[in-house]
Formats: sequence, C-alpha cells, structure tokens
Amino acid sequence: MGGFEEQVKARAKEMKSLFKKGVKIVGDSCKKGWNKIKHLKR
Repeated sequence: MGGFEEQVKARAKEMKSLFKKGVKIVGDSCKKGWNKIKHLKR
C-alpha cells in the first residue's frame, strides 16, 4: 500500500508541473488570439 501512495504523490507532482506549463501555454495562445481579433477590428 505504501508504494502505491508514493506513486500517487509522484504523479500529483508531475501533474502540477504539467498543469502550470499548460496554463502558461494556453494563456500565451489566448493573448495571441485576442491580439489578432483586436487588429482585425481596426
């Protein structure tokens, strides 16, 4: 049972770092998208 808990903890750490990276990527792409839309309106 202890080994399984360790795996879960390790997986949670991986997910956290991946999630942070994902949020940053999504945020950047959203900014780019909004910039395109703003420029199209002008």
